[in-house]
Amino acid sequence: MRVTHYARQLVAAGVALAVAACSGGDSSGPSEFNPQGTTADMSAAQSAFQSQQSSSFAVLSPSISTVLSGSAVVKSSALAVRGTNAVRAARELAAIVPKGGVVQAAVMAIPQQYLGTTFVWDAGTSGYVASNLTGAPSTGVRFLLYAVDPLMLQPVEPLVETGYVDITDHGTASTVDVNVKVVEGAVVYLSYDVTAQATASGGIVHIDGYASDGSTLANFELAITLTETTNSETLAYTYQVNVPSRHLTLTWTLDMTSMNQGDFTATLDFVANGPNGNVRLIGSYGASLQTLTIQVNGADFATVDLGGSEPVITGADGQALSSDDEASMQAIVEFYENSGGMLDGLTAL
Repeated sequence: MRVTHYARQLVAAGVALAVAACSGGDSSGPSEFNPQGTTADMSAAQSAFQSQQSSSFAVLSPSISTVLSGSAVVKSSALAVRGTNAVRAARELAAIVPKGGVVQAAVMAIPQQYLGTTFVWDAGTSGYVASNLTGAPSTGVRFLLYAVDPLMLQPVEPLVETGYVDITDHGTASTVDVNVKVVEGAVVYLSYDVTAQATASGGIVHIDGYASDGSTLANFELAITLTETTNSETLAYTYQVNVPSRHLTLTWTLDMTSMNQGDFTATLDFVANGPNGNVRLIGSYGASLQTLTIQVNGADFATVDLGGSEPVITGADGQALSSDDEASMQAIVEFYENSGGMLDGLTAL
């Protein structure tokens, strides 16, 4: 049953790649651009991933990974759902591809002796310890989640529970297949599957699920194809987010070459399409390439300079943008920069 499920996911990933390739330049959408509406759309998309429960999981995922023998699946998937740059997220995710068709010990999600165990935070050791609590899945583990100090990146004391995360492992000796679910009460704030399988020339990683802050829901799907050659690696990264309440679809592809060399090149095609306009962020960047182009409803609108500590956005002809236009463009760029990492915590185990 799980093999069928995995095969279905690969087909879905292939369809997503094909759709992205065919529709990357699509400028369909309202003829009028609404910058304030676009900013609100992007804010809603980000908020779905920013619940307290998902944030607790993202912050505590390294400690969870430590308990699970440093599992790369948890560590890398948490990276894919919450805030890190796309290149780093892609590299982290590619690391969980089975090497030589065999899942490495460092990738396996759950040591057998921990199945059915619920872990709680121990303030004395600043880490998770096994408990006698029941409720953990028989094919996985449960970790209680807690409110965290945003500066210390540790649970606040006294401890305040914010729900739990269940991690179940359905993988085999040659495939990764892990489910992660973050829950508090009757609300599921984050739920996704991570699958990975080797291919003749590299491997495929797929993450599929949804995130919610309790009011706004975002469905997401991410696929990474790793191609290895003698001297370098190439990564094709496709990510799609759909926010039904905003009638908003965000799709981007990122192709990275020369991954084993210092001067890598990343080619980006990001499309945000909704009732407030169609915005496209395109171009190539890397160690020596720093500029992207923004198009609105098919026409050049602005440029983005990535050479500094913060992106600098100017009008297509070099003119300053209005405050509303600049805010909407910044929201698009910020979403892209964080979404490589929007799933930053998703694979962290």
